[in-house]
Amino acid sequence: MKHFWEIDEEENYYTLEKINEKEIAEAEKKLGVTLPDTYKKLILEQNGGYIVHNAFPTTQPNSWSEDHIQFTHLRGIAEDDGIMESEYLIEEWELPKGLILINGDGHTWVAMDYRKTKENPPIHYFDLEMEEDFKLADSFDELIKGLYTVEYIVDEEAEVDEEAEIEYEIPNEYLSKEELQSILKMENPDTDDIYKIQYYPMKEIEEIEWFFDTIKNHIENVKDEDVLYEIASTVNSLLLINQKMPTNSNIKDLVQQIAKFLEGNEDSLIVNLGEHIAFKIRNIN
Repeated sequence: MKHFWEIDEEENYYTLEKINEKEIAEAEKKLGVTLPDTYKKLILEQNGGYIVHNAFPTTQPNSWSEDHIQFTHLRGIAEDDGIMESEYLIEEWELPKGLILINGDGHTWVAMDYRKTKENPPIHYFDLEMEEDFKLADSFDELIKGLYTVEYIVDEEAEVDEEAEIEYEIPNEYLSKEELQSILKMENPDTDDIYKIQYYPMKEIEEIEWFFDTIKNHIENVKDEDVLYEIASTVNSLLLINQKMPTNSNIKDLVQQIAKFLEGNEDSLIVNLGEHIAFKIRNIN
């Protein structure tokens, strides 16, 4: 996965001891299920930890937000602090049996739901405060492809303590053409710069056409696969956020060209993003 894990030189609670394929197979045998291939690929790269993105969209209101859940880390494979302690945590927090917990802090959990299957599980969200159990995604791959980044601000008038309210905010001042061009001209843009692309205004037809034409021309010349993945992921997030943006045949054609270009990549994860983008633009308006 391109830039999936948050780069952190310091130790963190969720990053566990490195694991190999044999140990993953032993874990599957003990759990009695087949873990998703993408999950195993990520865990071979790094056995759990904080991730670059921090949210997944949902239309189901929850105790965190009206339109998304928080997803800041992915649990790895280990008896302590990993998915192998799911059974204990399920009993501790009175959750349904048949789950493998991949994210959570006690009040909310995200889980691979093996209640009705032994492979290819859907992903469910459990909100203990609101007594909610709802499906987030049909598969682990859908979960990973749908992750995006949101900005949070602390109310400046609130006291800086554990009870300070955190709010979700989309900036009032959208990204300008000049700012977008500046980001795309960067030789090695970081993830924080790239995700700002999703704040380009999707209001006027001419501006939207210019945006997707600029992105199309840019990605066709990107040499760094990591940067290409991040731009594709951000375009995917932008389409999630702007599901009611105005479109015309030219805009849809430009986005389809972007999707087709990504689908021709050798990296299967970039190909999947291309397919996801193509699906979204077909279903806008």
